[in-house]
Amino acid sequence: MKEVLREKKVRKLDNGELENRARTARRKSSKRRTATTTYERDPYVSEFAKRWAKGICQLCNHPAPFLNKNGDPYLHTHHIEWLSRGGEDSIYNTIALCPNCHDKMHIMNLEEDIRELKDKVIFNVGIG
Repeated sequence: MKEVLREKKVRKLDNGELENRARTARRKSSKRRTATTTYERDPYVSEFAKRWAKGICQLCNHPAPFLNKNGDPYLHTHHIEWLSRGGEDSIYNTIALCPNCHDKMHIMNLEEDIRELKDKVIFNVGIG
């Protein structure tokens, strides 16, 4: 929470003040320990979503931005209804997104994007 407030304060600085503070910022980063909850995902579900997408982001409909080390299109699997909010880890709730759209979903999570992704899963996986 403290970090969020600090970021808001930084965004309000004018360009001159921001540059001055950035030039004089400490060069060594501090560190902190955190505890996180990780949800185990089924690798079959993830692979299914990526293959089903055929290298195309299921939100922006553009090709994956690059190929991974194995030569496969680089896409993230995304749970339309987040696991942390009770979503299931199944092919009916998982879709492949490019890194930008995946970040967009986690930052914005717009209702129209959610509807579009749900419609694609229903149409392509054949449920509903």
